[in-house]
Amino acid sequence: MKTPFCIIISFLIVFPVFSEVSFSDPDVNPGNEVLFSVSAEIPGAGSYQTLFNKSLNVGSIEQLTFFPECLESLQSGRIIQIRNRFGTVRYDIASGFSTWVEERKPFIAGGSILAGVLPAVSTSPDGHWQVFIEPVTAARGKMILFDTFKEVRYILADSVERGSVPVSWAPDSSVFIYEVAGTLHFARPESFFSVTVVADKYRVLGPGHVNCISWYTASRFMYVVGTDVYRIQSSELFARSLYSSLLGYGELAGKIPFPFDPACDAFSVSPDSTSILYARGKRSVYYCPLEGDDYVAVTKPALLPWVLLSGNTVSTELFWSPTRTPIVLAYSMEDGRRMLKAWKVIEVSGSKVFSPVRVPERVVTTQVSRNGASIAFITPTSVRIYDTSLWEELGVYRDQKVVSAVWGDGAQLFVGGAETLTLWNYQTGLVKPLLVSAVRSYGWDEAGTTILAEITETKRIEYTSGMRWVPSATVRIRPAMGSNPSWRLYVDSSKGFYSNMLYVRSAGTPGGTWPLVREPNIPNETRIKNLSRAQATIPASIFSHGKRTGNREVSLVFDAMDTLEGLSEILHTLKRYGIRSTFFINGEFIRRNPAAVNEIVKAGHQCASLFYTTWDLSGNQFRIDEDFIIRGLSRNEDDFFNATGQELSLLWHAPYFVTSPEILSAGEKAGYRYITPDILVPDWLSVEQEGKMPGLYKNAVQLVEDIVREKQPGSIIPIRIGKPDGKRDSFLFEKVDLLINALIESGYELVSLDTLIQNASR
Repeated sequence: MKTPFCIIISFLIVFPVFSEVSFSDPDVNPGNEVLFSVSAEIPGAGSYQTLFNKSLNVGSIEQLTFFPECLESLQSGRIIQIRNRFGTVRYDIASGFSTWVEERKPFIAGGSILAGVLPAVSTSPDGHWQVFIEPVTAARGKMILFDTFKEVRYILADSVERGSVPVSWAPDSSVFIYEVAGTLHFARPESFFSVTVVADKYRVLGPGHVNCISWYTASRFMYVVGTDVYRIQSSELFARSLYSSLLGYGELAGKIPFPFDPACDAFSVSPDSTSILYARGKRSVYYCPLEGDDYVAVTKPALLPWVLLSGNTVSTELFWSPTRTPIVLAYSMEDGRRMLKAWKVIEVSGSKVFSPVRVPERVVTTQVSRNGASIAFITPTSVRIYDTSLWEELGVYRDQKVVSAVWGDGAQLFVGGAETLTLWNYQTGLVKPLLVSAVRSYGWDEAGTTILAEITETKRIEYTSGMRWVPSATVRIRPAMGSNPSWRLYVDSSKGFYSNMLYVRSAGTPGGTWPLVREPNIPNETRIKNLSRAQATIPASIFSHGKRTGNREVSLVFDAMDTLEGLSEILHTLKRYGIRSTFFINGEFIRRNPAAVNEIVKAGHQCASLFYTTWDLSGNQFRIDEDFIIRGLSRNEDDFFNATGQELSLLWHAPYFVTSPEILSAGEKAGYRYITPDILVPDWLSVEQEGKMPGLYKNAVQLVEDIVREKQPGSIIPIRIGKPDGKRDSFLFEKVDLLINALIESGYELVSLDTLIQNASR
């Protein structure tokens, strides 16, 4: 079984969201080898340095350190897969050797350094196979199955949504289930590389998403459809595939009290498959015995043990201890920080109840051991191990700042630190460094032949090969040299994606200057759209976009009109990326959700006015005059202050961005500046309204595609919080992560409106 860890802990100060890459500190030796450092930023989590050595004689680049952004444990902890924006490496624990996995071209082989969040990869537990999404557009890509042994690939689907990889692996890696367009398919991975590939129609499990699947043994899983829970053996899938339309798969194991929604629900099966934990809509979790058909006898929902989660819950994790104790973890955004709460199901007077349990402070994420007996709570400065049955602390690791961690075998944990990737046994206390994550300083020895580095003030190491370092007794690192008889090196501005570049200049004849590494290009804006006559004459009281030249900046603005669906996920995503944004808040939202308004304020975002009522001010059912507008803005100021103790900024727009000379004049007299976005985002439009406005309705992924295509430097991009009246198959607030990452990949920085306005005046 593999267990990934790809949530990046903020190990340094929080940086702006734009992912900068910079080169520094070149040091050339007499043999024409250049040591240099590359700094890469992780959105919202800080930056790290990676050390390289390039031979100017042959042109090859060797990577000397590897920062553990993401860890995966393969082959029961015998292999550790480490991923970052420079590539993917596998470290063999027994041999100590590292090998590159080329599902994408690593930086040392001419690949680009990734911007944005590290793309998701689903690796089989034995490490043989990987499934990933190869970008095609801003929001969609090809789903690829990759054989890591033979380095061949197969396209599972030509177009799927980017982000998480919709795949669920059997624990023994023999079978995987994947989702395409709302349909679940099953396959043996090796079958796609045989002479004849079985057609998709014979490998259909049914409707749903991989959230509808939960494995409980190496070959058995549960599948939820509606309220039905089916118990299925993987071998049965292939035996009955030709007759699935007649017979279906599996046996009915039981029922859940409500129809399962793959978009927001989750479940986990007990080790003996007699019960499940069912999380409904991130608000409630039920303990459900699986009792087969419920037509005659049923456990009523009112009698099911359950726990109500807070409205600011972002995500849940469900698992079972070896003693069949159900455990619930719930992450939320509170006071501008990511918070964790936990519950266990216990027996009280013969009945099962959810009981809260204590967790360490500042937990960023958790890792459950393979058998469920232990859980690792990971914070920025430590890893704490708890026994899941007794809920007692078993050990603490705090030797270095923690970036990532993943379970190995038994009591072994791999800790990705800011200094080293380390193997830690919490029972014996063994701490064994495996790879170097980053170094404080580096250079050549006096002879210019051996690479030396310092991890700490007292720990000096020297490089051997294959990212392996050993302790060094050498006292002195030679001062860095920017030239030798053949070459001169210097740092200058970049012409493309990176913030600067290292250049090498030949000292011989005929001479010449080249960048040290090949630099990818980010696409230039194909055009800056011509302003219409109306846009060209926009009065000073209206702000519709920032500067079209200079920095690539855009502003996401969020409209909190009345309901709050999606707010907790938005706040969590903005926190994850380190973005300060602007929220326009309506009086109805304040009256309904005062605690939520306070959370927006505590998260440090700019708050502006969306008027005091949700009325469409273009309607004729009420008299909308100057006095009404001024009073409405004033009332919203007072309501916001009474709820938060803070003042609204003097920016506003009316509901639905309605404008008129009277509305603009009244707002200006009240001291406000009106905001009108330059990008149309009809995320409020329902299926029912499609007939009145044909062609305008689009799902959330299509909206992301449109925004990324239409954006320009200075663009303002509005996003509606909450679910408006009518039906939609998806909401843009559910895809904020996808949108932000696509903008970062396009080379844009996301800023709040006050920053956009300030920079526009420069």
